[in-house]
Amino acid sequence: MMRRRRVEDLEELISKYGTLQCKMEEKQQPIASVDVINPFILKQDVSQLQIFKSVILSVILLPIRFLLMILILTFDWIIGVLTLQGISKEQTEGLEPLTGWRRKWAKPFIVSLARFMFVIGGWFWIPQKGRRATAQEAPILLVMPHSSFLDTILVIALGCPSMVVKDSTEKTPLFGSLVKYSQPLFVTSEDPDSRRKIAEKIRERVTSGKDFEQLLVFPEGGCGNRKALLRFKLGAFAPGVPVQPCFIRYKNNLDTITWSWEGPGALKQLWLTLTQFYISCELEFLPVYRPTEQERQNPRLFADNVQHYVSSLTNTPVSDFCLEDARFLKMAKESRLPPTVALVKLLRLRRTLGNQDMNPADELKQLEEKRKSFTPLRGDVQHLASYLGLERCPEALKEFFRILDQQKKNSLDVRVYDIGLWMLRTDVKLKEKMQEAFQILDEKSENLDIIALYWKGIKSLKNLKITDKFDPEELSNC
Repeated sequence: MMRRRRVEDLEELISKYGTLQCKMEEKQQPIASVDVINPFILKQDVSQLQIFKSVILSVILLPIRFLLMILILTFDWIIGVLTLQGISKEQTEGLEPLTGWRRKWAKPFIVSLARFMFVIGGWFWIPQKGRRATAQEAPILLVMPHSSFLDTILVIALGCPSMVVKDSTEKTPLFGSLVKYSQPLFVTSEDPDSRRKIAEKIRERVTSGKDFEQLLVFPEGGCGNRKALLRFKLGAFAPGVPVQPCFIRYKNNLDTITWSWEGPGALKQLWLTLTQFYISCELEFLPVYRPTEQERQNPRLFADNVQHYVSSLTNTPVSDFCLEDARFLKMAKESRLPPTVALVKLLRLRRTLGNQDMNPADELKQLEEKRKSFTPLRGDVQHLASYLGLERCPEALKEFFRILDQQKKNSLDVRVYDIGLWMLRTDVKLKEKMQEAFQILDEKSENLDIIALYWKGIKSLKNLKITDKFDPEELSNC
């Protein structure tokens, strides 16, 4: 009876206060939790007046803009093709920096033409705050938040430094030769080992000691909606060299830039953008971040610390979501599940395990017998991998473990996976899910926190001290 009452209390508590954050925690950590922020969706509210303006400008302004931009791009491409004749193979492959007249005259001229093309498109002036570091001070320039293919314009504004791009970009009509002038690092998307290879290429480039320009990297690895910083990829941090963050701010009232998983398509955004009188945008160079020895040895720590560093300076929330989570966040929404980080990471893990199409109830039955004989129940990520029948720890499992290990003890009860399966079930009510969670887990406060983390993204029930109906100490002793 006592257990049932506390299950009901917990259910009501999570339902009523799940989105609140502890005031004390907010003072210690000014950036709000983003568990409830979907960084892959854009809800665009286009007024009737805006549509009318865009339709009128589509007749008056858009044709002129488009024609002039194509003419300038074609002229730029011709110059690029001609001036790249005779370039060495080493320079083409980015093994040696550009030198001589190509670097001093040809590239600046080509970049200036490209910049003028975008002036015609509405990017009249892109102010830059702060001081940009030299390649010697910070070999890597981190540009964020990345929200659109139109961020390419900002790359032009930065002088078209080297970038990491897909190998198919080289064959893009008109743009291909322009891209070559930046001496990019090409990544093959079809190569399963591409992540390791590109990390090695970045390391070789920035530690070569040669007179290369800065290497520009979008550390998020894909587009979000600028509401939060996606979790950074490791490629730019593996070399362990100083980095300089560069923060993008678009200031138009109507967001015609963002191109994310859920929202307006690319053509609509491009149409709305080119039918604006002007695009207001700003770049801010933040102080160079120099890694400690510990961060040099641990790229993940380096990346996370830089992410929080940028967050604190720009007042932008940090997200635990990464680009690979986008499809699973959408899946959670379609299944009418709460879009918490924990559940999304679980969905991604199940896909890695090959269980995406399996009914969670059937998977629970398979694990039930195994759980009875599996000892010890608590262990590190490798121990959880063993429980799930894995010989290695895939990235999805590491991410899942990191999110659930809120106390940073590098230790989890393997049954947290089973609890997640119960939370995924759509054939039972919330109360039954809570009851089964209590049946599976030991009655400890940290295990209660796991339930709250799954269902509402609350990191601890102690965050709910503001309520006087429930005693947090009593819940901790359940």
